[in-house]
Amino acid sequence: MFKTDYSVILDDNLIFRAPKEERDLVKGIAREQYGLLWDYAKELIKSNPNSTIRMNTIPMSESPPQFKRFYVCLNACKRGSKAGCRPLFGLDGCFLKGYYGGKLLSVVGQDGNNQIFVTAYAIVDVENKDNWKWFWELLYADLGNYEHNGWNFI
Repeated sequence: MFKTDYSVILDDNLIFRAPKEERDLVKGIAREQYGLLWDYAKELIKSNPNSTIRMNTIPMSESPPQFKRFYVCLNACKRGSKAGCRPLFGLDGCFLKGYYGGKLLSVVGQDGNNQIFVTAYAIVDVENKDNWKWFWELLYADLGNYEHNGWNFI
């Protein structure tokens, strides 16, 4: 294809090595992005006071800690959910595609204009009872008692 379309002759070794080098490049970029999560959390707190940002890592011997989970509930979203959303919230988890994968857990409501209103989200390593429990506990702390406020979750 390269020879006919672009008049270029490529060595077989070059063709074999190129995808590996690209995967290594993507993996390195993703690893650097996970390293910036602490800075991202600090910036969220600085620009959104009274927001809830939690990150858990797994300590590793002789290497940086391994990412486990990250929770975000911005103060404006907390207040907006309490003041203007209908009392029915949806919880869901979806796959994160990419080199490292993971799951995105979220809780959304519907505002007065029938628009989706994101209340909180979390990025976790795997969808399991422990991570859902952690997400629920943080959400409960942010929104308050669901029985007292009349909220329902699906």
